[in-house]
Amino acid sequence: MRRLIACALLVLLSLQSFATDVSVPGIREIRLQGDLSTALAHANAGLSLTEGRNLLELHLELARIHDRIGLHNNTRPVAAALLHIEQAAALAPELDDRAQADVDLAFAEYFYRAEMSERKFSSATQHAEKALAAFEILKNFHGQADAVHRLGLIHLQQRKLDAAYELFEESLRLDRIAGERPLLRADYERHVGFVYALREDYETALPYFERSLQFRLGAGFFDPAMFAAISVGSALIELDRGDEARPYLEYALQLAENLDSEAGRTRAETNLTQISE
Repeated sequence: MRRLIACALLVLLSLQSFATDVSVPGIREIRLQGDLSTALAHANAGLSLTEGRNLLELHLELARIHDRIGLHNNTRPVAAALLHIEQAAALAPELDDRAQADVDLAFAEYFYRAEMSERKFSSATQHAEKALAAFEILKNFHGQADAVHRLGLIHLQQRKLDAAYELFEESLRLDRIAGERPLLRADYERHVGFVYALREDYETALPYFERSLQFRLGAGFFDPAMFAAISVGSALIELDRGDEARPYLEYALQLAENLDSEAGRTRAETNLTQISE
């Protein structure tokens, strides 16, 4: 694992911020690598260069970029993210049923952040269920997996742990029907890990967190990998294995510095302080 982390860090340091791919998949890759300023610039530049379905997808990607910036700056929910989802929603009626399902899924993600304080998630649940129903009609299994996983996260936040676990399992099953995606698999491992961590079963949670980190690093998703590394370190601390936790947390801290993530920096430093005490 240490060798994998070291190699991933070298790759991160060698990334060229002047990448020129302005397609939505290309921008998504830049976002997941953690270069949010470049992703934002390319996405904004692309707004005047595309239309129809591509324009809708670009607005939804811009919503994800703004949300991620909000995560790193501790400013969620982000008004700019909601604005881009609303702009996508205005385009959806002129497109197809898939477009509306994608918009509902994006609304579910936004309201999941916005409704976090009260943990009721009424709007998030409504949009996730609407998206799921549409994806079922379309027989779009990746879309179904994403909607089911969002419902699992809602149950996780409400501490309905058995229901959350079942939904995460179902999301992975659905994803595999259409071809397992590394990011969904990484999220599955991470969130099932949280189910066990919330039960204070850190021994069981740890390998889930480790696999989530491996999938994120293997795919080059350095932004999510930072938080995965912190989760591994935190679980190791709970198991009184602070010496093993240190390299994960130091790696996360280095990523936080490179990504200019205040949230990542604070979480990593807080855990490192626990080791030092």
